[in-house]
Amino acid sequence: MSRNNLNTIAIENFLQSVKVAQRTSAKELKLDAKQYRDLADSISMVMTRLVELQDSQQSVEPEVTIQMDGGKL
Repeated sequence: MSRNNLNTIAIENFLQSVKVAQRTSAKELKLDAKQYRDLADSISMVMTRLVELQDSQQSVEPEVTIQMDGGKL
């Protein structure tokens, strides 16, 4: 299954805005409609990919081989 690369630019922009807000001791951080929609889309895609990865790892069961011999009776 081929997967497109995740577009995390909106998340990176948000995190950069948070850093600036922290440095300037801003009381609030405002996002316009495009920013919050893009951020929500990026977070949704990242979370979806995470769930897919978790599901694919849980479905792989390790192979167990058991050999027994009767010994000497």
